[in-house]
Amino acid sequence: MIEKIELCINHSIKVGKLNPGCAHVSFKPGYNALIGRNGSGKSTVLRAVALCPMCRVYGSRDGIKYITTETLNPKFGGIFATRELMVQGIRAMFRSHGQCVLDSLRSQSHTDETVVLIDSPETGQDLDNEIDIHRGLLKMAEKYQVIVATNSLVFMRNANLIDLGKESLARLIESVRKISGDFG
Repeated sequence: MIEKIELCINHSIKVGKLNPGCAHVSFKPGYNALIGRNGSGKSTVLRAVALCPMCRVYGSRDGIKYITTETLNPKFGGIFATRELMVQGIRAMFRSHGQCVLDSLRSQSHTDETVVLIDSPETGQDLDNEIDIHRGLLKMAEKYQVIVATNSLVFMRNANLIDLGKESLARLIESVRKISGDFG
């Protein structure tokens, strides 16, 4: 489990809310959601946890699985490590990006992970698929620490919210109310 990350200067300057001299983000066991506007540093924090040797992670980097919508889409690679991935790649030629991502998320295996990082699981999904994916992530969080970067209210439910913006949840709810009013 990851308790906290202290970001190196290269990553801390990309997370607007944090003080570059003391830039850290804390996580809890279970399900965590990084929220904030586009460009607030949500993806930067996930990449730093997964990939940056200069950022200091409190907890263990062992057993981290880092998932992005690009790496989930079988159209991304071209070389398939398993028969299942090859079948997904063939199916991907006839399906939308969102459906490919959903299929890949459903077929993920988690054996050695203690932490699963997922960047923008809502990309390309309709509301029903978002709800299904979210339900699966909550179930996964019973065994692993799950950290998502999201702008979707669906993925914020039942999460330890980590706001990298300025009152992001309140602003998002207000935006949804305004949009809803436009259709009323």
